[in-house]
Amino acid sequence: MRADAFEKPAGHYFLSHSIGLRPLSADKALEDNFTRVWRHGESNAWDVWLASLTRFRERLGVLIGARPDDICPQANISSGLAKILFALPERRGRRKIVLTEDDFPTIGFVLAQGRRLGYELVFLPGGSRLADIDAWTPAFQDDVQLVLATHVFSNSSVLAPAADIARRARERGVFSIVDIAQSAGAVPVHLDAIQPDFALGTSLKYLCGGPGAAFLWTQRETAAKTTPMDVGWFSHEEPLEMDIRNFRYAHDAARFWGGTPSVAPYAAAAAGLEVLLETGIEAVSAHNQRLLTRLLESLPPGVILSHRKRGERGSAALIAVRDVATASQVLTNAGIAHDCRRKAVRVSIHLYNTDADVDALLAAIQPLL
Repeated sequence: MRADAFEKPAGHYFLSHSIGLRPLSADKALEDNFTRVWRHGESNAWDVWLASLTRFRERLGVLIGARPDDICPQANISSGLAKILFALPERRGRRKIVLTEDDFPTIGFVLAQGRRLGYELVFLPGGSRLADIDAWTPAFQDDVQLVLATHVFSNSSVLAPAADIARRARERGVFSIVDIAQSAGAVPVHLDAIQPDFALGTSLKYLCGGPGAAFLWTQRETAAKTTPMDVGWFSHEEPLEMDIRNFRYAHDAARFWGGTPSVAPYAAAAAGLEVLLETGIEAVSAHNQRLLTRLLESLPPGVILSHRKRGERGSAALIAVRDVATASQVLTNAGIAHDCRRKAVRVSIHLYNTDADVDALLAAIQPLL
């Protein structure tokens, strides 16, 4: 695969669900597309910086099946979600927001702010059932304003039927958001086929881009229905018009941008996108799934707490151990980078992992089961 393209720590790295490894090319990307013009005080700094943002959006668009103009940089997923929530049009009788018990907590924290607008949160039960479209039926009712579907859940690793959810939501007049934080870069994501109203993601994890380079996706037709509250001059139809009395929303996803954008995170994050594009997301996914299958089939079925079925899972696994604290210390001593959730060990596979990594993990964890 492409282990040679990343700065690999000593030991065996299984934490891509939290932080993807840094590409070796990230320093040069940051220097060429951000630091150099600033260091030398060049008058064309903003030309270079805006070009680096465009570069990020173009490469991300290829990877996730999106037009660059439909992608709007965001500081993080929470910020992007809050912007969407308060930008939706008020519609009589639609007072419910549907999410699941397995969503990352920040999703619930943000959507709970919808209570200020009179919304009621409806939590679907979690678990493997969320791979079945029928589990999402409560989201497709006439009193629902919004459904948020996590594409791959961070603990269960369930791959939700995002395209079916978006299609049924659209048919029932429900706005849909797909969270691709744990899928983008690890499994194929085709927003042009899924067709939700919105998508949110981050470069931090399997996109190997570090923190600060998150993004919001929406198509022009959906954007036109929204009126974001958190705006700035980059949300304007013509940012350089400079008429303080005349704000007009941008026609596309840029209306969600806000004020002066951060540049450095995106300049660096583009390096990870380029490695993934050079490798090919289908090849990355096949590699990840092969190693994950090897790991799961080498362990007793009863200790696998995450979803096992190929085609319905992401790139992570949750493994039950006798004592989590003891197991975590043993794994750390063995050079196995991991974390713990739900009283179990959580690991993930990515393009820089090898069979030798899986062998080391199995040797270290099997005595702890």
